[in-house]
Order: sequence, then structure tokens, then C-alpha cells
Amino acid sequence: MSDEFRDDKIDRDLVAKYFPEIFSSFSNTSDGKYVFLSNMANDYSYWSPEAVDYFGLPDMRMYHSGIIWNELIDPNDFEAYQASIMDLFTGKTDTHDFTYRARNKFGKYVTVSCKGRIIKDKEGKPLFFAGTIVNHEKNDTIDPVTGLPGRTHMFKHMGYRRNNNIPYYFMISGIKNFFEVNTAYGYIFGNRVLKELAEYIRSINPGAGIFRTDGTKIVVAVDNKGIAEEELRERYASFRRYCENELIVDGVHISVEVCSALMKVEDVDLSVNTIYNSILYALDKAKEDNSPELVIIDNDTFDDNEKRLRLINEIRNCIGENFKGFFLCYQPIMDAHTEKPVGMEALLRWRNKDNRIIPPNDFIPWLERDPIFFDLGNWILRQAINDLKKIIKRDPSFVVNINLAYPQLQRDDFKASVDAIIREEGISADNIKMELTERCKLLDQDMLRNHMIFLKTLGMQTALDDFGTGYSALNLLADLPVDQIKIDKSFVDDIETNPSKQSLMRAITSCAKELDKNVCVEGIETQKMAEYLRDHYYVTSFQGYYYSKPVEIDDFLKWMEEYGK
Repeated sequence: MSDEFRDDKIDRDLVAKYFPEIFSSFSNTSDGKYVFLSNMANDYSYWSPEAVDYFGLPDMRMYHSGIIWNELIDPNDFEAYQASIMDLFTGKTDTHDFTYRARNKFGKYVTVSCKGRIIKDKEGKPLFFAGTIVNHEKNDTIDPVTGLPGRTHMFKHMGYRRNNNIPYYFMISGIKNFFEVNTAYGYIFGNRVLKELAEYIRSINPGAGIFRTDGTKIVVAVDNKGIAEEELRERYASFRRYCENELIVDGVHISVEVCSALMKVEDVDLSVNTIYNSILYALDKAKEDNSPELVIIDNDTFDDNEKRLRLINEIRNCIGENFKGFFLCYQPIMDAHTEKPVGMEALLRWRNKDNRIIPPNDFIPWLERDPIFFDLGNWILRQAINDLKKIIKRDPSFVVNINLAYPQLQRDDFKASVDAIIREEGISADNIKMELTERCKLLDQDMLRNHMIFLKTLGMQTALDDFGTGYSALNLLADLPVDQIKIDKSFVDDIETNPSKQSLMRAITSCAKELDKNVCVEGIETQKMAEYLRDHYYVTSFQGYYYSKPVEIDDFLKWMEEYGK
């Protein structure tokens, strides 16, 4: 604030009269940047309307905003945040510049950076505390932790290369189980670890484009002229050795495991999203397979890789063209004891321009990692509801199971979009059961629990899909408010002759019964299998080819009529 403002000759009554209007003009900043100003005499504050909406604050003008804001700060960051504020208010420093996590109105903790200062009168008496808050969930320019450009810059960089036909190597690295570092040493220390890792990657990749994207992921884009793939392999090996043996932060030796994937980008027709999500898929597979090797995406290691990338690119474009080629099929879910249909699972399919149906395993595992799946997920929900309406006229208790994917739950507007679709379509949420797919279980468990509680408050049921595979664990049954678990087909294929699976099945179903959860077994292909499971275990419903393959809604309705005879 200028000296003139602090001068007694200023008409303070005039300033007070027009201050709200002046603040309103300055508070209209870009998306993800918020302005605040607090009168320290009476603890009365002004906040940007965008901040009020995003964080669920009481009002644009409020008393005691510091106390209100404290409630939103991540408990892991609270002590360090308070220390920073105390340094400012006790005069140890003139400015507040701190990065931490705060909870938005949807219950999700997002990274924010707050920069502020105390404005004093000419006698040195504090008048105002003013500053800005940058929401890094929305404002992706420079990552405040590593100092690296963020995702927006990465896509611009990739787009420039694409538009100018510049081939390049695209490498991504991620840290496995980094939450263990945060748990052991705290979030602030974890940020210092990430900064050290970023500095090392910078040092071994001179002249490259380097970016931080989601979580611990760091991307390197480098011209493929004058550099061989073997050189990049050596850089990865050096980075891996550094992470495991040479990383020292604040005098503490830290060892972390790293996974990386490398892609040689030469096809300029591929969109930057297709390239990015393809390498994300490879990185995720490396983590799941616990592979220490650099995963190379090329035609020697992935069968028909170029064809697959073009396929994903085409499918992404179809989503933007009003979901062209997409449709739903349905497979019945049967009561295990009466063998009457009680529900159906909605399954996504896609038909290409040649009218050929592409197998879902060829694109869904890739597409589920793509943020664009959020729009597709909303389309699936709306379409499934409209198809369900054709059935509940005859059977009001009939339920449709709809899969939720990872990118949907990560969106801040997920809850609002689901609520809006239910209201607009005018259907009871009791007729909908949301299934969490495998990768959803990798989300922060508190976030996952909050989402599931929200769905249940709407009246929906919830289910854990693919139980018995991958990341599934019995503790999820106790920690998450699910109504049902779905046992994967691969788990029961040979259960009649496999004693180990029999013991596990007994443990899972007994636990589910004690916790009052329903159990649906998928992959039922014979009457003998259905009878065996019904006779030996606690099961409530069946699903599988023995009853019906997935079919489109008109054929499903015909099947229901014939099955009811």
C-alpha cells in the first residue's frame, strides 16, 4: 500500500465508503487465484467470490476468517502453517509465503500457495493483512514445490512439437509408495524430497523440457536428434541409483523406488492427450508389475502399439463428437437363491466407423486413465438411467450397476454432476448401484470414503468390483461404506478343485456376512458352478454367461420377457 494511502490527509471515510466496490474490482482475478484482505482492528475480512465458492466459505465478507480458514488446513500441514503465520504476526518476517494443503467444499485437500503481507500505518501499527492464494489444482503454471512448469506448459510444449513436426523422446518417472515418506517425515519434508529429485533430473537432462504433472510424476521431453535411446537408459539408471542410494534431504538419507517409461514420439497425427495417457498407462503397468526396468513404448515391446495409439486417439475424438460410436450393453444380475433377475450391469462398448465393435479391453484400461473419461462417465450414467426407466415400470426395485472410473472421482465437480444428472432425469437413486473399479482403490482412502458416503446420502448403493484381485483387501470392507462386493471371475474359475481359493473364498464371504455386505459372484458359466457356490458359501447374487452375455437394451428387454416365462 502506498504512503499516500497511509497519510492522514486521505479521506478515510471516503475510502471506507467505496472500499467494498474497489475490492470487488481487484478480486476478479484469473481462475485459481484468489485475493483476500483482513482489517486487523476488528478481524473483518474480504475474500474473492471464487474462493468463497471453491472452499465453501460462509461469505465474501466475514469476521474471524483466520479461525474459519484454520479448519480447512490439512492436519499434517497445520503446525508448520501456524509457525509461518506466527513469524509474520510477531514481526520476525514481513511477508507470509507458504505452500500447504486446504480442504475444498467437496472434502478434497488441494495444494495452495499463500503470499501475503501486513500493511502498517506510519507509526508501524498493523492495519491490514492482505494477500493472494493460488490454487494449484486449477492454476497449473509453475509447480510451487519443485519449481518445474506444470501440466499446462507440458501440453503446450508437446503441441509445439506436434505442430512443427519435431520428433522427440518422452519420458515419465514416478515414485512408488511416496505416501510412506509423507507418513514418516511429514508433508513438508516430502515436498523437499520432491524438490531434490526435480533438481537431480534437471542436472542429468540439460536442455530438455522438464515438467511436474500429477502426484510425484515428472516428465522429460528431449529431442531425439543427437541422442540415442541407450543414453536415456543410462540417465534412468543414474536416476534410479540416486533415488535408492544417494538421496539426502536435511541430513537424512532417504531411499525411494522409482518407475519410468519412455516413448519415442514420431507420429505427429497423435494428439498430445493420447501420447500422455499412453505413457501413463505404461508407467502404471510398471508400478503394478513392480518392474525396476525402464519401460520402452515401441513396436518391439508392444504388439501393434502404433495401431493401439491411433485407436485411442480416434476414440478420444469420438467422445468430443457427441460420444460417436459409444453404446451400452447390459448383463443381468441374478438373485443367487431364486435365480430371478434383480439388476443389470451397464458395460461400455464402442463401434468404429467400419461398424466393427472394438473389444473393451483394447481401450477401456487406457481410457479410464484419461481425464476425458469424466465426460464419458456422465454420458454412461445418463444413458443407463434412461435405459433403466424402461424396466422399472414393470419392476420398481430393479437396479442398474454403473462403474466409476478413477478420473471421475478425482474431479472436484464429480458430486455436483452426479446429483444434477439424478435430478434432471427424475429417477430414484435407490435404483442405482455405483461400482468402484480396480484403480479407484488407489485413491486416498479418506477421499474415497467421502465420495461413497455422498453417494449413499443420495440413496445409491455402492459396490467394490473385482474383489479378490489386484489391490483388493479385506480391510477395505471394514473401512469403506459399501453395500456389496463383487468376486471376480478369475477368482472362481477353478474354485471347485482349488483348496487355496476355497479357503480364501470362505474367509471373504464370511467376513462380508459378518459386516452385513452382499456378495455377487461374477463369471458364472455353468449350473454346476452356481450350485457349488450357493451350497458352500454366503453369496447373494450371480452374474455370468450362464444366464446371458451382455446385450443391448432392446435385446435385454426381450431376454427378460423370455426368462420370465
